[in-house]
Amino acid sequence: MTRTRGLAAWVGQGRPVTAKGVLRRAEVAAVAAELGVAVPAWVRTAADVEVIHRPWVASEALGLIRLEANRAVAVPASQGDPLEQWWTAVSAVLRAESHDRRRVGAAVLCRTVLTVLAMDPPPPVADLEETVRDVLRGLDYRDHAAVVESFRRDGVPVDAGRQLLAEIGAVDRGGRLSPLGRWMLERIVAETPPPVTADLSAAEVLGRLVKLPEDEVWQQAVPWLRQRDTGQAAADLLAAASTAAPAERVVAVEVVAGIGEPAVPAWRRALEDPMLAPHVRSVLGGLDGIAEPGSADGQWLAVEFALAALATEGPQEAYLVLQDLHGLEAVAAGRHPGTATLRDALADLIAAGGPAVPTYQLKIALVRMRQPVWRRLLLPATVTLDALHRLIQVAFDWDGDHLHRFTVDGRRYADPFFPLDGCADESRVRLSKVLPRVNGSMSYVYDMGDWWEHQIRVEKIIEPNGLTGPRCIDGQGDAPVEDWSPDCGREPTPFDAAAINRRFAELDDVTSAMPM
Repeated sequence: MTRTRGLAAWVGQGRPVTAKGVLRRAEVAAVAAELGVAVPAWVRTAADVEVIHRPWVASEALGLIRLEANRAVAVPASQGDPLEQWWTAVSAVLRAESHDRRRVGAAVLCRTVLTVLAMDPPPPVADLEETVRDVLRGLDYRDHAAVVESFRRDGVPVDAGRQLLAEIGAVDRGGRLSPLGRWMLERIVAETPPPVTADLSAAEVLGRLVKLPEDEVWQQAVPWLRQRDTGQAAADLLAAASTAAPAERVVAVEVVAGIGEPAVPAWRRALEDPMLAPHVRSVLGGLDGIAEPGSADGQWLAVEFALAALATEGPQEAYLVLQDLHGLEAVAAGRHPGTATLRDALADLIAAGGPAVPTYQLKIALVRMRQPVWRRLLLPATVTLDALHRLIQVAFDWDGDHLHRFTVDGRRYADPFFPLDGCADESRVRLSKVLPRVNGSMSYVYDMGDWWEHQIRVEKIIEPNGLTGPRCIDGQGDAPVEDWSPDCGREPTPFDAAAINRRFAELDDVTSAMPM
């Protein structure tokens, strides 16, 4: 924490950063001298120098520095609980040192080391590494694999975990667990969702699944389902969902929908339940004997999904979900029993006409092109990734006939109707969530065969400015021909911002739900 504060003070009015938002290599020697730390004579990037990059990550997490287009500036420190500030900094560093898709490897390793050190008595120092390895072997295979990918070391990096714990004060100079380390162990265990085990009831399963990232829900549910008759498991989950909170009910519906044909009898019985019938018609509407969802179902489900968002992400996301689903009028209709709760929670936002939404300036460039091909777009920070996909399709004149995938920070997102392995639902993720700051970047691949890869970078985050729709403001290069062959008869599409913007205006299903 001393280095973190010292680094922020050194940054002061501004220091240059790379496109990835880290210190330039030329600045390493100066900041090392300021912090009193030793660094190698030559470094590839400042991100490789742990004694500098960890305080950098912590400073950003604590809001002590702010990244702008090509520099970082210091921000006055806010007052707060020192222990909570320490945990915020440590959590950011653990995530930065985790290179698995879920970004949990370093936390799992440190939790394991702390657990071993908390044994009574703890193992001898000479046996610590082997004891940690033994505990790791008993973990879920995904957690074990995540540990191997942490700290950019070969094998299981037990020493790297011990060194970090010593650096942050969780382990004392003698290698013993400190009081801070005991507190950290309790906190990290409390924040780790427990696994779904075969002995849990359906209600307990929903309580655990609702705490997981969306792309992990099915992975955790499958072992529980395998221990049961599939049709009965579907019935049990829907029965538990009937009296559950909206967030848990939404999870239940998603899991049962993934079961497929064996769940149909349970779905049909659920038509008799007023808390489940709108979901049933939404999932199976048009199947023999099951009506298509009507406008009343749409309003009911808009409130249901907004309540789920309220519980897991807060009022602003709940309001945006309502807006995405054209469901603001549903709050007045009051068909859902939770409408009053939602109305009270969103009263201020409704009165203000919604949250103030910043504008993102994105540069989207095709990679590995001989001549540069890129487009610069302005769009709301709250646009979902599925909407961004459709905007990219227009901006580069793609036909939309192939699969696509976003990848950011190790996580993948795609169209749930054409599921790709390991991908979460792109329609549930907003741009501001996956790229919260300037210089953040992600990739977008269109056509898994021809592999048209686009690099998306946040150039600016602009305060709410009255933008009335997505807009292309600049670009370069002709859009390449999709599925080209010598006799296809097509030519590349020249860049034309006005034509792109006319097509943007025609995307009613995208732009009508965009808050401005």
